[in-house]
Amino acid sequence: MEKLNTQVIKKVSKIDLNTILQWVNAIILMATWYSFSQNGPNKYIDLTTIYLGALLSIQLFAFLKIEKKRRDPFVIVLCFQMVFYYVLRILTLTIYPFSFVFDRFAFTPSDLNKAILFILVANVAIFLGLYLNKVKVSTLPLDNQIKPKRPFVVFMVLLFVYFMVFSTSFGIGPLSIIIGLLNSLFINILIVLFMVAVYIILFYKKFNLQYKILLAGGLLFYIVISTLTGSRAAVISVSYLFLFAYLSIFAAVRIKRIYLALGLIAIPILVVFFTVATFLRPRLENRGAVGGETMEVLKEFDIMEAFEADNEIILAPIFGRIAFLDFAAEIITNKDEYAEVFNFPYYFKSIVDNVLTPGFDVFDTSKTSTALTFIYNNQGKPQKSKVADSYQSDEFTIFGEAYVMFGMWFSILPIFLVAFIFKRVYVRIADESPFLFYVKRSFVLYVFFTLLNSFGLDWLLFDIIGIIFTYLIFKNFFKFQVSNNNIQNV
Repeated sequence: MEKLNTQVIKKVSKIDLNTILQWVNAIILMATWYSFSQNGPNKYIDLTTIYLGALLSIQLFAFLKIEKKRRDPFVIVLCFQMVFYYVLRILTLTIYPFSFVFDRFAFTPSDLNKAILFILVANVAIFLGLYLNKVKVSTLPLDNQIKPKRPFVVFMVLLFVYFMVFSTSFGIGPLSIIIGLLNSLFINILIVLFMVAVYIILFYKKFNLQYKILLAGGLLFYIVISTLTGSRAAVISVSYLFLFAYLSIFAAVRIKRIYLALGLIAIPILVVFFTVATFLRPRLENRGAVGGETMEVLKEFDIMEAFEADNEIILAPIFGRIAFLDFAAEIITNKDEYAEVFNFPYYFKSIVDNVLTPGFDVFDTSKTSTALTFIYNNQGKPQKSKVADSYQSDEFTIFGEAYVMFGMWFSILPIFLVAFIFKRVYVRIADESPFLFYVKRSFVLYVFFTLLNSFGLDWLLFDIIGIIFTYLIFKNFFKFQVSNNNIQNV
């Protein structure tokens, strides 16, 4: 009886991420109706938008209810994206009708409604593709059966990668050119952090306090330096890595209520990081370097003044950052304008120039993500040689990219196949090493997440190659022991 009571207490002390998403989804739905009743329609939304947003929320409730009975990390990733970057975006448009992308061409509420309708249908295709492949419970050793071996080496790996990635930020002369080339070809810092995240989750209870402090400090260092170079996604990126790593290991995320409370308390801190990065981005002549210029610009930053300022300083960048719906809707609406870059011949040329021929170009073709600015800014034919003059990378989402490439309804089949194939690869991954098994699963989840957001198939292929190289270079530095009567070194 005492053991049963202990299990009940432990269960009550944690809350499932699925449940959190359902509650947040419900709160956003009610807030959207209330906000619309107070503010009414505007240039981007009308009553039909609110109805369609409600349908999207109901759809997500259905997905999450099914996922609760049959755990699926992919469904959690899909619903997480939909709740915070699509459903929430509809609410923010009722409060503050601002968008970084809707003004590129003519845009009306009916355009947004058409996009939401397409997303509703595409979500069903994605869910079916995922549902047809059931996640099997891993029989690999966990918990008391595996122990970390020389975890200090993992911290040294972090230091080495930080040196390679951030050394150019502090200025090291001609050597920076060589290091920059190595980074672009062989080292993806997020993938190393991904492997560290899996290692931490697997062995956190086995680390002593010294290693916990070192690893936490290493992650904090990445967040701070990235923020000082104007990156607004450092905190979110690290959070995603741990989310995917945890999902790959346990299939579901159960959060202690105390951690959930601390997370809510930390939201203002995240806003401060985001605001600082937003303040630095346009004011730094050399964002790649952290030095005297960065410190001088920071002296001009007044946190109280920033929060007392109008919506343009705080709300616009934040709402724009969660506006994945905007990117999808704008591309869907302007399908004909973007057709010249969303096609297989263009992707072929881009892959040749940006993936297969490092150091030289054959077609002078920019990545698709950096080509869109040439179209909506009337800058002529997209060329890689001109990208640096006014660099801008745009997100498409899987919905926008598929819609333009295959048409409104023909795109549903490839969207279904993408979900089906990713899930099939995930469930068929096999490796005798528990660590590498979960790392590989995490990578598949990460690439699926990346494809949902999509910066283009060419960019995705470049990322996949970076993942493979980084994995092969660093996988053997993460050591552990498997205890099964006898200790076996892996």
